[in-house]
Amino acid sequence: MKYTLIFSLLTIPLAFLVIFFGGGGHGSYLPFLILFPVGIVGIFVSEVLKTLFFILGLLQFPVYGFLLDRFQNKKTIFLISLFHLLIIFFV
Repeated sequence: MKYTLIFSLLTIPLAFLVIFFGGGGHGSYLPFLILFPVGIVGIFVSEVLKTLFFILGLLQFPVYGFLLDRFQNKKTIFLISLFHLLIIFFV
């Protein structure tokens, strides 16, 4: 539960940070893409699914933390990092 709690608490300030850098649509979305790639996938789908991807983006870090707590090995870290990087490059 250690990483789940840490990553859950980390999500809140990171979300505010990317909103700040987004600047109400006049800033940079690069931090949003790098930190929350699952959430940014929502811009490519229909209106109905955008809320779902927003929620998935906010749950992204807690899920990473849960996976790290559940499967405590280096392979898990590698797979989470690979998943995250692949989403960034495909978006």
